[in-house]
Amino acid sequence: MSQLVVTGYASLDYAVGLDGQALGDTTTLIARRDPQAWPRAGGCPTYIAAAAVRAGQNAAPVMWVGSGAEGQRFNDLLAGQGVPTEGIGVTDSARSPTSMLIYQADGSCMCLYDPALDRRERLTEAQRGLIAQASHLCISVGPPQLMDQILDACPTGARLYWAVKNDPDAFPPALRARLSTRADVIFCNASEVGLIGPTQAVIVETRGARGVAVRQGSRSGELPTQAVEIKDATGAGDTFAGGYIAAEMAGADKMKAAQAGLEAAAALLNARLERMTT
Repeated sequence: MSQLVVTGYASLDYAVGLDGQALGDTTTLIARRDPQAWPRAGGCPTYIAAAAVRAGQNAAPVMWVGSGAEGQRFNDLLAGQGVPTEGIGVTDSARSPTSMLIYQADGSCMCLYDPALDRRERLTEAQRGLIAQASHLCISVGPPQLMDQILDACPTGARLYWAVKNDPDAFPPALRARLSTRADVIFCNASEVGLIGPTQAVIVETRGARGVAVRQGSRSGELPTQAVEIKDATGAGDTFAGGYIAAEMAGADKMKAAQAGLEAAAALLNARLERMTT
């Protein structure tokens, strides 16, 4: 049976849209927020695994939360999406990783992130077991002290995906070189392409409203996308990756997988837009 495991950071996300620009020592009104997702479960593995689950695949995230109420809330939110929680490690902390996503009137976004766990994350036996049994493993940005351990634990026969992030702390040059060599599929955006070293992998580059480019060696293809008029696009790229992986798990080729990824991302954004306007 195919099993996707996705590793990386967790986050409880609080997203708001302002009616102006936030300035020091002033009050700026919140124009919109999603009461059905206050907070919402965030982090790359959440979106990737959730998209795969919605597509009918077995997928489990490997992430870390604190032992307090915030950590339990995060697990409850995952379970509410049908995402397994056995890969969620618990660290002795009343706080859990949290993000405040503040979308301003000019279209910019301030992200205030509380990592909370002070690099005390460790791979649990349950997490090691999940990774060891994975037929598909996706590595996204996560605790720096564990990244090499996770890659070392990747089964020889597993299909490996790398969700690139311009985070030198989590992805230093040596690790980027290892991932470039080992990965079967690499997801990135246009600003992250330069982080990829020599590779035989399929490179899937998301370009926002300009669509998606898929290439491997000298072969390449492009797919258009339909723009969704929404400011809060957090998670769309990771949802795309989850839809792509799920389609590959079902036997799709890379272009059909990319189309499935685009559809998954559009569904996420359209559902979010509908909630915010009702």
